[in-house]
Amino acid sequence: MGFLNYALRRAIDRFVLLIALLILMWAIVEGLPELFGINPAIWYVPVGQLGKSASFYESIINTITIMYGFNKPLYVQFVDYMKNLLTFNLAYDFQHHEYVIVEIERALPYTVLLTVPPLIFQTILAVILGSYAAIKRNTWVDHVISNYLIIQYNIPGFFILAVLWVIFAVYVKIVPISAISVINFSKPVTILEAYWLPWVILTFIFGFPVRGILMRNTMVDVIDSDFIKYARTVGFNERILRGMARRNSLIPVVTRTAIDLAFILGGIFFVEYIFGIPGMGYLGVEAALELNIPLLVGTFYLLTVYALIILYINDLIYPLIDPRIKLR
Repeated sequence: MGFLNYALRRAIDRFVLLIALLILMWAIVEGLPELFGINPAIWYVPVGQLGKSASFYESIINTITIMYGFNKPLYVQFVDYMKNLLTFNLAYDFQHHEYVIVEIERALPYTVLLTVPPLIFQTILAVILGSYAAIKRNTWVDHVISNYLIIQYNIPGFFILAVLWVIFAVYVKIVPISAISVINFSKPVTILEAYWLPWVILTFIFGFPVRGILMRNTMVDVIDSDFIKYARTVGFNERILRGMARRNSLIPVVTRTAIDLAFILGGIFFVEYIFGIPGMGYLGVEAALELNIPLLVGTFYLLTVYALIILYINDLIYPLIDPRIKLR
């Protein structure tokens, strides 16, 4: 029951965070504009209709206002807004002539495939390199790994991203100019062809330096702790001691993985757009360029839900590392 109670509390915490973010998003998109006399229906008008006659434009605004209830009291709009988002009843995209949820369902698998493997690879590399540097501390191995992590942290990621795309897609031609016409989920070869370089970039450029440094420094402290020294004096095998130290050093790494997820999700907007991967980031950039607010809101909402789900999975990993957490 201890673990179930812990899992339930963490689920409630994540849900409360989601509600807070939705309230903030509603205030920005609908609440504050209406307080200043701006009808949110203007966000839904297709850009191509803005040059039409004033009467035609007004008729569109009136239709959208009634359709989405922007003529109702503000508290009613807020309740409807929250209910629609929590049930994934997203708005209609008048610019692309389909529901936002349909566009997102089409794009989400591309983003999941882009972000999950690098997140796993990053964490594994951070643990391996950080723990090895701790074991070999103050040797040339430690200096090489630590300096590499510092260099990786200071790499201008977005610039290197564009340079690598030009080199491998434009000149060497071993990466497609745009992955949209290449990716076929029924053919794994096309997935590898389109994704291998974005995976490398997200792993080694938008990568794991802070986690690696945290792993190294925490494990050094654990190795120097009294319980490891005592276990060594009573005859524990050095390999077992290293395993104990490694496990006790994982908590900061797991915590930082949750933080780094935000950087990965921020980076996918550029990665997907440059490499032509039709995922959530690509969809978000298109929505921003078109001033397509319903699509932007839907993209932000689903990315938020996606991030919170991964964070919740992250929360559930803690007790596997430190069983004492189940009792807290």
